[in-house]
Amino acid sequence: MRDCEIINENLRCALAGFSWVDAAGETARVAGLSLSFSGVPYGLFNTAVVSDAARCGDMGELLNGAAGFFARKRSPWSIWFCEDFFADRQQRRQASVSLAAMGLKSVMAAPGMIAHRMSPPRNELPSLECVRVGQVKTAFDFSHTMAAAFVVPLDMSDRVYASERLWTGPVRGYVGYAGGEPVATTAIVIGGGAIGLYAVATHPRHQRKGYGESLMRTVLEDVIRETSIDTVVLQSSRSGFSLYQRMGFRQVTQFSVFLAERP
Repeated sequence: MRDCEIINENLRCALAGFSWVDAAGETARVAGLSLSFSGVPYGLFNTAVVSDAARCGDMGELLNGAAGFFARKRSPWSIWFCEDFFADRQQRRQASVSLAAMGLKSVMAAPGMIAHRMSPPRNELPSLECVRVGQVKTAFDFSHTMAAAFVVPLDMSDRVYASERLWTGPVRGYVGYAGGEPVATTAIVIGGGAIGLYAVATHPRHQRKGYGESLMRTVLEDVIRETSIDTVVLQSSRSGFSLYQRMGFRQVTQFSVFLAERP
């Protein structure tokens, strides 16, 4: 697989993990799409991922398939796709027309990054107690750290990340504690022959101290040892891009996310 396809497949696995949030959760496949319904009414957690590059030129058909699935769920939803799946500019223009015609709103453009080998840290990193999310306390610590870092409503974060069901699925969450206080989070998903990093967050009170990098490296060291997989992928935020470059990641593609705010 191309690097962009590895990242896309890992993302597909990660977003499918949100189907574990609620008992009503569900995953499905339709032509060219991987669909995941979380059971909670937030569009970014009810997702359609373009899984077949050959179908990316039929964006109108893909959108109709996703809209039909989520209409039956009466849920807002989002579509995620890799820009390198388009064969040419004409396909991109046609996709833009289809997205606009259906009234979807652009909400995110995230660099897709990959590291086949991690670079060593440049500086000494702070030590953390790394705890895998499982019990109620760690789930709420994960949720509250995420909500503070990304400035999202706490009730929304709790519905997803404080759900004990989520952490019984393919998504593994970790909280880093400094002096007993939760300061950083990360999650990993294994898929597409790679380890995917997600939900990387540091509480605003503790940013720029190296906690996020320390937690990521600790978790990755353990998971690489466990799985013998040494390819790591992620979708970067703007603020995290330079850190990931220092860690050995390089950008190979970009992912676009569009939101359908109504079912």
